[in-house]
Amino acid sequence: MMNRLPLFIIITMTSILSFGSCKTDDSTRTKFPWIPSIAAPRHYPVQVKYAFVDFGTKDRRIPVYESSVGGGIGQPGSEVDYVDFNEKGGRDMPTAVHLLWLSYAERKFYQLDAELSENTKERMLKMFRKPYYMSDDNEHCRYFNLVITMLPGGKVWLHLNGIGRTAIVCDTLQAKEVHMELEDFDKDAFYTFKTLDNSCKLLLSDFEGAAENLEKHGVPLGLWDKYKEWYRYTTKIEFENKETKLGTHILYKFTNGDKYWDDDSIPKNIQTSCKYLAMDWQVKDSTYIGYFFFDEDEILRVYPKAFGNEGKLKGELVVQVSKYNNWFDIFLQVGDKKYKLEKTKIHVFKQGVNEDDGDAVVFYNNHRDQHSSTLVFIGE
Repeated sequence: MMNRLPLFIIITMTSILSFGSCKTDDSTRTKFPWIPSIAAPRHYPVQVKYAFVDFGTKDRRIPVYESSVGGGIGQPGSEVDYVDFNEKGGRDMPTAVHLLWLSYAERKFYQLDAELSENTKERMLKMFRKPYYMSDDNEHCRYFNLVITMLPGGKVWLHLNGIGRTAIVCDTLQAKEVHMELEDFDKDAFYTFKTLDNSCKLLLSDFEGAAENLEKHGVPLGLWDKYKEWYRYTTKIEFENKETKLGTHILYKFTNGDKYWDDDSIPKNIQTSCKYLAMDWQVKDSTYIGYFFFDEDEILRVYPKAFGNEGKLKGELVVQVSKYNNWFDIFLQVGDKKYKLEKTKIHVFKQGVNEDDGDAVVFYNNHRDQHSSTLVFIGE
């Protein structure tokens, strides 16, 4: 049986929770516990020579101690901790980002020294001040991690990350390409691999699927511009069997790295394209857990067609489940027009309401020739 992807993820983060990430609202507070980390797409990993985040008004700076990352957009690949983090009640908002990195896939060096805009700083402060709800723990949680994602072409995105939620705060930073010798960037790599090409080729192979992806797709620089397009829509789940009870948790993941549970109390009407959805539902004494992996080419083609290239039209992402829970209609609804998403890969498990997850059996799978773990986007 295929390994089941867990719908409910339990995260043990003792050090983070000790910072007080779950608290009530504080609308006048200006300092919060947060740590910086770095990230890169799964198939486009990078090596960082340095990464610093300035904060406050006294030229204070936090380093990120990590070299190679490639876990995904908005997915923290590193973090730095300070002993006095909690004692001082947190830090002021980030004000600037400084980076120097090597893109393995491009064989290029990029450098960024960017002051964050007032809009970005205000947005982060607002998000830090307003906790989001985690129903599993019946707590209101705060963001605690500023994730810096380095993309091909020198693009840099910033996310705030917390338990169960990741939200983008800036997708406009642009680094410049710089020319330097490998020996000046990383002496160890120079002594080991001698040339930049050798170094990048061998280090890229350390990241699963990256070399194969590069050979097949190259570096599609315009792809991430498509990933960050916003659309006005909500999600509707419909069951033909009206006795069906939808679970209280639906997990969404989006092309720009955003991730959230539907019951976290944050408004959700402007989003990028949805690439993954997981939900559970109950019919009498049976529970079904469904995982929906949207097709990259299809959603990048259908979303702008449905909502307009500027994303101004409003609509819904509709998932309809048949009476016997073994057939699904998925489409975008804009006005009276439907735009089908027919290439979605779906994996459904079934278990008794009182049974453990280990008792679940595969109930429906429309991609038996492809393991769910391999269903990833080119640039995610």
